[in-house]
Amino acid sequence: MSNKNRDKGHRLERWWARVFREDLGFKFCKTSRQASRLLDDCGVDLDGIPFNMQIKNGYRRGINYTRLFEDIDSKLAENFMKQDPRHVFPSVVAHKRGRKQSEHHIIMKAEDWVKLVEMAFKNK
Repeated sequence: MSNKNRDKGHRLERWWARVFREDLGFKFCKTSRQASRLLDDCGVDLDGIPFNMQIKNGYRRGINYTRLFEDIDSKLAENFMKQDPRHVFPSVVAHKRGRKQSEHHIIMKAEDWVKLVEMAFKNK
């Protein structure tokens, strides 16, 4: 990967970390490059939030989200104990595909999305 693309990805990771800290109240959110090399090696880009979040910047032709989720799950299983809460966190891909905010996409497994909806609306 060229340095320009690498820097672009790192800037987007820092942007998301700032959104989680300043806008969403996760004051301990940091990029995994800063907080946990092991987590970074597992394909998880942010630490200190209740998600396994991988961040992609730009359009990659033929991106396979299913494979990304499988890679995260298998690497977490290799590197973290079974009891670690990371194994129950929903996995999310934040994919910026253009310059406008409307071109940011959040991709997750349907089963994880259903769990989030159930938690958010179970008391309503």
